[in-house]
Amino acid sequence: MRPSVGGVLQCARPWKSARPRCPTPVLHNARQSYTPALDPCEFNERSLIIDTETVGAGPSIEVVEVALGDRRGRIVYHSLVRPLYNRLPRATKAQRFGRDEFESAPEWLDVWAALAPLLDNRLLIAYNAAFDRRALAAMRVRHRQESTERGWRCAMQLAKQSMRTKKNLTLSEACAHYGLEGGTHRADADVLATYRLLERLTRGVV
Repeated sequence: MRPSVGGVLQCARPWKSARPRCPTPVLHNARQSYTPALDPCEFNERSLIIDTETVGAGPSIEVVEVALGDRRGRIVYHSLVRPLYNRLPRATKAQRFGRDEFESAPEWLDVWAALAPLLDNRLLIAYNAAFDRRALAAMRVRHRQESTERGWRCAMQLAKQSMRTKKNLTLSEACAHYGLEGGTHRADADVLATYRLLERLTRGVV
């Protein structure tokens, strides 16, 4: 990164002799259907990686686990969420929830009280961000809560650009392509897997 010029941070791109500025932010919120690919220079200290695990579908979807990670690969928040309208998630080969894990899990109102200040004015990055954005939006609409983040970016779209494919890839598939450890369909593990993937995709760019 170059020093700020007139308050605007500039990004170095190794394949060009000039150093263009970061693109003008195009922020997307819950009311917009498309979440753009992450630009590598947006993966910085002002962004957070987010992952949610859910039960239910459509209007009844509920977040049952949420995690946040920072630019240095640290988990800064992680919590289960006790569902109010759906059954507890079944343990599967891909997603290993134990029913006893939810015995002391907080409800969404308590989770949001801790989560909202962390999201305030942050750019949220998720793998398949459209899914996590809709899940978070559904919870906030249900509880009449305001969004606090700056916007969203999609790590999967960046991976597809890097791999020159139009196929939607699972997080495990994208990580495997680069020889990285994938996620486990648990929020904290998937945040860390997304971090490892982004470190690989943005290497030498930021």
